[in-house]
Amino acid sequence: MKRIHTIFFSLSAMAAFSSCGKPDYEDKEFYKQEAYIISAESTSATEREISELPAHTFVDTIKYLNAQYDSDTIIDTKTFVAQVKFKVGIGGSLPASQDIRIVVGFDEETIEDYNILKNTSKKTPDPSAYTSNVPYNEKEKGFVVEIKKGTSSASLIFDVPIERTKMSAYDDFAFSLKILRADNVPLSRQYTQFLIAGLLVTKDKTVNWSGFPIPKIPAGKYYSVQLAGNAGENSPDGRTRKYKYITPMSTGDDPQLNNKYIIWGTSAWSFEVFGFHGAGWMYNVLSLVDKDFGTYRVEPVLAGNTNFPAPTFAYSTVQQSSDDNFYDPRLKTLTIHYKNVIGKDYTDVLTFESADFTLDVVRSGGPAPQSWAEVRSKGFNYWLPL
Repeated sequence: MKRIHTIFFSLSAMAAFSSCGKPDYEDKEFYKQEAYIISAESTSATEREISELPAHTFVDTIKYLNAQYDSDTIIDTKTFVAQVKFKVGIGGSLPASQDIRIVVGFDEETIEDYNILKNTSKKTPDPSAYTSNVPYNEKEKGFVVEIKKGTSSASLIFDVPIERTKMSAYDDFAFSLKILRADNVPLSRQYTQFLIAGLLVTKDKTVNWSGFPIPKIPAGKYYSVQLAGNAGENSPDGRTRKYKYITPMSTGDDPQLNNKYIIWGTSAWSFEVFGFHGAGWMYNVLSLVDKDFGTYRVEPVLAGNTNFPAPTFAYSTVQQSSDDNFYDPRLKTLTIHYKNVIGKDYTDVLTFESADFTLDVVRSGGPAPQSWAEVRSKGFNYWLPL
């Protein structure tokens, strides 16, 4: 009889546990709800400040008119609307059980502290300089953000028209917000304030070759701004190696290799000094990708590419490709953007000097190539100045 009672109790307990089909921890609050604010651009919940938020880049177009490189410059004057986005929420392990109002206001004191610390002159922009998805409530002295029942957060977005003629003004814009009060939930002990200090507006240029042949990049020796600026590493014997070399992958009419080149030397390191580095050779592939705008792709040789004897130098990170590189035939300069080289981006400007490929050899050997013939002997099969 005792055994029958035991079985009956066990079956009843199992039925009670499974009858609703939901775990017993569902709909329970494990983390307390607290009102918080954070920037949509933030990469960390603990981050409370972002300086110089990228807002817009005006891109002017150099339009070439003929094969003699006469050109017009089309100035980019289009007004762009940048968005400064904040996320306002309640946190916790459950969504809102009812509509919750959170009042967010401007925090002038934080801007004052920032200006003193950074020696800047940031300020909250005049209301005429922006619009917001949540209207300012004069009675509440802030923006009333509503967290709807069943949700956990809502956005507070400021639309800022960016005009070319006012570029310098946006650097002083500051959006410093703090939660003033909230209905039915306490305020977070740490995350009730956030500062965006300055909107970064820049300008750049692109080239339009539409209707005209792209000029060939001359093969030869190029003065490198990056190499010259890294004399500490590129001067093993007291002489700074400040030149990179560019060779075509083929000098014939090969559809697979036309408008493809090798840049010898990468980022801030000379091929003449570090060419055969153990972590990879100091070279990159340069390829024309847009015949109208004359833009080139710079990309590394990746490990496993059997068309090359070694991958491109990659220490701790793998270099990424970039498609916004361009050659100016009037100045004979090649602007290169290296991406994620040892975790950093580099911009180099190469200026053509001559068709002389003579290497300034580092006699100590090691990773330094002694000749172009040595490059060939190590398995490089494309065109070389031999």
